[in-house]
Parts: sequence; C-alpha cells; structure tokens
Amino acid sequence: MQPNYIEISKLFSNDERFTVPLFQRPYVWSREAQWEPLWDDVRGVLYRLEQRKGDAPVASHFLGTIVLEQKPTPTGSLTRREVIDGQQRLTTLQILLKATEHAIQVIMPGPEDPDSEAWAMERDKIARLTKNLSAGEERFKVWPTNEDRDPFRQVLEAKAEDGLKESSTRMAEAYRYFRSEVSKYLSSDHPLISAQRIVTALRDFLKLIVLDLDQSDEPQAIFETLNAHGTPLLPADLIKNWLLWEAARQKQDVQGLYETYWRPFDRDHQYWRGVVGTGHAARPRVDTFLQNWLSKETVEPVSPKHIYDRFLRFAAANTLTSSDASVVAQNIMSSIRNDANCFLRIDIPSGNGRFDLFLERMKSLDLVVFHPFLFGLMDRLQHLPNALEQVAVLLESYLVRRVICGMQTRSYGTLSLKLLRTVLDSDGQDVPALIKAQLLGLDGTDEWPSDEAFEREWMRRQFYGYFRRERVLMILRALEHHYQSSNGKSEPLMTFDWSKLQIEHILPQTWQPNWPLTPEVTAEERKANIQGIGNLTLVSQALNPTLSNAAWIGSDTKPGKREALHKYAMMQINRRLLDEFGENWSDETIKQRAKMLFEDAKIIWPK
Repeated sequence: MQPNYIEISKLFSNDERFTVPLFQRPYVWSREAQWEPLWDDVRGVLYRLEQRKGDAPVASHFLGTIVLEQKPTPTGSLTRREVIDGQQRLTTLQILLKATEHAIQVIMPGPEDPDSEAWAMERDKIARLTKNLSAGEERFKVWPTNEDRDPFRQVLEAKAEDGLKESSTRMAEAYRYFRSEVSKYLSSDHPLISAQRIVTALRDFLKLIVLDLDQSDEPQAIFETLNAHGTPLLPADLIKNWLLWEAARQKQDVQGLYETYWRPFDRDHQYWRGVVGTGHAARPRVDTFLQNWLSKETVEPVSPKHIYDRFLRFAAANTLTSSDASVVAQNIMSSIRNDANCFLRIDIPSGNGRFDLFLERMKSLDLVVFHPFLFGLMDRLQHLPNALEQVAVLLESYLVRRVICGMQTRSYGTLSLKLLRTVLDSDGQDVPALIKAQLLGLDGTDEWPSDEAFEREWMRRQFYGYFRRERVLMILRALEHHYQSSNGKSEPLMTFDWSKLQIEHILPQTWQPNWPLTPEVTAEERKANIQGIGNLTLVSQALNPTLSNAAWIGSDTKPGKREALHKYAMMQINRRLLDEFGENWSDETIKQRAKMLFEDAKIIWPK
C-alpha cells in the first residue's frame, strides 16, 4: 500500500479515470452534514490566503484519505483506478469544481475587456480538473456507480447559464449549493482577485492522502474497516460489498447478479435509505429490513448493532453446508431480493384481498417485530392464498384483542420466531391449523383474550387519547369495511381515500354549550364516555368543521350534527348511527352503541 499526500490538482490533472465499483453505495452526502462543513473548510483556506503576507507559507486543509486500486485497462484506453473508499468525497469535489467553473464563467467580462484572458485562465485551470481529453464516458475524471451516473453526467455536462434549476437530484442540489456559495464569494469589490484566490485554494490547498493498493492488499477487508468521511457505512453497504466481492471471487457474473438482485436498493435509495423509527430506534429502512431478513434466515433475534457480524457468520455457515459453494452469494442475494419484495408488500399494501387488508392494519399496529414471521409465511404460502388469509385473520385477531386489552408486547419478538419455526417445520401440514393451535395455547401474559375480556375492555376503555390515533382510525375503518362487505345485497364495496377521513366525537369534547349534563351523569363520567369507542365515528376533513361542537338536533337557523350527517355522510358506520340513534344522542346511547360495535368487532376479530 503506497500512501501519497497530494493536492487535488495533482490527483485530477492526468488523463485518468476513477471508477466506482458496483458494491459502493449511492451518493448520500447532504448539505447540513457534509456540503456546508466542506465549504467552511474552503472558506478557512480562503481566509488564510487573504491574510497572507507576500509568499509566506499557508496551511493546507486535509480532506481525508481515499483508497484506490489500479485496474488493468485495454490498450488505447485511459488508466483506470477503482475507488475502494472515498467515492463520496471524490464525487463532491468534482461537483464543487464544476460549480466553481460555472460561477466564474457567468461573470467573466467579454473579450474586449483587458482582463478577459486572466479570467479565462482561471476558469480553464478549474475546467481541466473535471474532464479528460477522451470521448464518451472516459471523458469524466470520476465515474460513479450505476444509479448515480445519469445525475452526475447531468451536472458535469450542464451549461453555466442553465444552473440545473429544474433538476431535483441530490447531486444537482450539491451543485446549486456550491455554485451559490462561490458566487457570493466572487461578488466582491475585486472579483478577479477573488476568482484567482478561490482557484488557488481549490487546486493547491485542498489535499488528500491517496492510498494505492498493491497486489498483496485485500480491497474487501480494507473497505469493511473504512467509513466514508462523515457518513458511516450502513450494514447494508457492507453486506452488498461482501456479496459482490464473493461473487467476483467465485467468478460469477457480478454485473448480472447486481442487476437482478441488488440494483433496486440503489435505484430507489431514497426509499431504502430513508430513516424509519424515532429516537434511539431510528435507522435506515434497508437496515431494518436486513435485520428482519437475517432474523428469518437464522430463526433467532438479531441486534441492530450487530447485523453485519451476524451476516458474516450466517454466510460462513452457508458456505460450509452448501453442496456448491460457488453459488452461495447468488443464493443469499436471491433470498434478500425475494424478502425485499415481501417487505415492500408489507410496507406499502396495495391489494384488495384479506391478507393485504391485514398488512394495512399491521402498519397501524406498528409491530415490525413480526416481519421475520411474515417473510417466512409469505414464502411458504405464496401459492396458497386462502391459507395465507386464514393466518392473517388469526394473527390480526390475536394482536387487536391484545391491543384493546392493553396487554404487554415484550414477548412479541420471541413469539414471532416461534411462529416462524412452526411455519418452517410444517412440512405440508395445515399451516393455519398449526398457527391457531399455537396462539390458542398461549397463556398468562401472552394469552389470546377471551370474548369476555375483550368486551370488558372494549366497553370501558377510553379509546381516544389512550391509543395512538392511527390505531383508533384502524379500528373504525375495520368496522366500516365489515359493514360494507358483510351485506350481500348492498352495492359493491366503496373505496375511500382513508387519509382524508378524520375521527369525529359525536358528543363533542367541548360539550358545555349544547350538551348539558343530566342528573344521572357526572362531569367525570361524561369525560370518559366522550373518549369511548361508542362516541367515535369517521367523517371527511371537509365535514368535520361543520359538525364541530354542534348539538345533535339543530334548530331552524343552525343545523345539528344529525342533519349534517344525514345530508353528507355516505359511510355505513354513520348510516347505522342515524338509523339506530337518530332521535337522541346521549351518554346512555354512547354505551348502547359501544355494545353494538362490540358485537361487530367480535366477528371481525374472532377467537
């Protein structure tokens, strides 16, 4: 390994290409975390140059280390060096240089100006660092990984007068940020001096340590121990790296494997690398997925802090037990891709069947811990949709009843793996029957609540304020779906944009103006009644303000809630409310309706 401490002008001065291999992650640097700190570093160099006395030495700024590996190149092609680590930095430097070139270009005077040649010289000093003399893709000094090539080309080929105003890619955002900052710096009383100074700062006072690997070095091991500057590698990055390196070592079609199995993670990187969860549990979506995929494969819990370590042990075990070690990487990638498709179906349910309805409700319950079980279930029962739906009803009933009864969730991780083991060991048996028996066999704090326990908590629970809003909405939507689908004589099931519906308190939370207490009801009892399920329904965002704190039955001058619901409400949950309780709404009818809703809930979520 040969280290060299050099200016970026020397790094980019030769006709040479720095290519980013497939295993590298996409471009992820952002303004707050990396672009602004980098520009602050440049400003620090500029300040030192401004304060310089004559030819006194000026301290350079160290940008970090990049690791390169020399690659064989065909005769007539440019020398190519593969970027093992540092691609985010190299890509950003190219964008910064292009933004600077354009910022200078747009304020240059015309050829008649005596300083025009001096301006052109500064612009060309920068321009020479962003392009080779070759044609095609070889003209780019840095060539990113697949999904970043079009955005990178767009930046490097942009016209100065265009400024990439219409592009929304992350690289275009970086370009606009740096161009804006450079332009601000150039808007001085002596713009040519400012241009000369910033060109000098970028070319000669930003330095890198370049580590050139030799044949005895192992690129994969080095990649695994290094982090890109300021943005730690995700477990997903390390897993991708291992799989593609291993496939290359086994002389597999690496490009074909990448295109078939891994490219969607890079193509849709804003989705997969998007952070989910809150607080200490906040992590990129792809790592949450891989944690649960690995848990499914190993049938054991996997710590989010040790995903990659556990993956390596899993891969090693697969290599030892495989009859053909040369396809281990391909088999693992195939498994990841298959479960990624399952994850997408779980995360973005779009079907109309009972199983997709279950997945939609699971999102409201936010029980990601069951994903390993669902991956195994969907794989094992993919050609048995009826069995899949039966298991969905069983698990949904078990979980919803426990939510209503306020029961603990600590054991769900263990339960998920027990259910998974049952599915994996089913060997042609009736999977729904096995799952049902297992859930019915749970006792103590893990039991499946009885009808009596379910009803008791349903009737007394203050749903609104006790449960998260998404869970209350899920319960009300489930009731509406049941009403629309259970009547064989009704019109076809209506579809709603559920996001446009809101929870409405029939007897309003601000009840004092129009809902006086009766002697039989105290203020505390009313407060509890108002938040109960019997007093809740669904209405549109547009209708909600109309209902507000109105009385149930209005006057000639001011319509009440009953009239507004009768005129505008189309959902069955409200039609039934009007049919049963149209003449009166009170604390007593809230309890009566809660009981009626429970009878329907018992059908939706049977034991």
